[in-house]
Amino acid sequence: MVKAFESPAVRKVKLGKSNLSVSNIALGTLPFASYRNNKNDFSALVSYAYDIGINLFDTAEIYENYELLGKSLRGLEDAIVISKSHAIDRRDVDRSLLTARRLMNREVDIFLLHEQESASTIRGHLDALEYMHKLKEKGDLKAIGISTHKVDGVRGALNFSEFIDVVMTIVNYAGLGINDGTRETMESAISDCFNANIGIIGMKVLGGGHLLRIIDKAIGYIRELNFVHSFLLGVETVDELKLDLALFNGIEIEKDLIEGCKRKIRHIEIEPWCTGCGICVERCGQKALRLINGKVEVITERCVLCSYCAQVCPDFSIKVV
Repeated sequence: MVKAFESPAVRKVKLGKSNLSVSNIALGTLPFASYRNNKNDFSALVSYAYDIGINLFDTAEIYENYELLGKSLRGLEDAIVISKSHAIDRRDVDRSLLTARRLMNREVDIFLLHEQESASTIRGHLDALEYMHKLKEKGDLKAIGISTHKVDGVRGALNFSEFIDVVMTIVNYAGLGINDGTRETMESAISDCFNANIGIIGMKVLGGGHLLRIIDKAIGYIRELNFVHSFLLGVETVDELKLDLALFNGIEIEKDLIEGCKRKIRHIEIEPWCTGCGICVERCGQKALRLINGKVEVITERCVLCSYCAQVCPDFSIKVV
């Protein structure tokens, strides 16, 4: 048996029609969003990831962790940073990029319009997208695009392929979080974008933690996909990253290590002081929350643990545990 927790090789790929060479594994920073109050050593995680060849790091304006990421990437000048924003027009783009640069003390390389749902949604953000394209032509950005949880969002990107270099979207074994289609329809849409030379970054590969129970199958599934350039892993520790990478590279893992990972199941917890205001219910794009008798309840099978609900809760009543 190959020893568990070796450092598997991470290979570089050209990201679609962009000029960027990115690692086939990217490090997601959602687990270290400010509202998650994560106490794990993020700098050690980033340092290890970079040392083994990961050069792609994902964040977003709403994660509120720019300072943490910037500090952890200090001195790693060839690292590539993705950020995402709900910008509607060019003023929003300028504000978002200025904030990111100021707090990270470095440039954003790939800038995405966050949570686009369809061609219509993208069209509604066209002023922002066209301005992002101009910034890329000036050299201020290296690539632009969208993030989406929807099949229609991925297909919508094809209508704006003259602007869109990158699509970040959900892809996982069970199709969790795809609320307008199936795993198969999402695969078809992603494949079409890939064939149109759009860079594809897969996210929620473990379904926000719900697929930890079948982590070997979940990572085995993405390992076989040939139409995704890079997969985001949202881990919290170096050991979690080592385990995921070993599985991704087909390295045989001791059974007790996998079983230990499977037992680490996270979930959304609603505190008893929830006022039932309903703001989180409206915010949840997965329709995983509902109001029952004045209190919020979680529909577990729909939740992808994105924590967007926790970010908008005015009473800090929602936690990922």
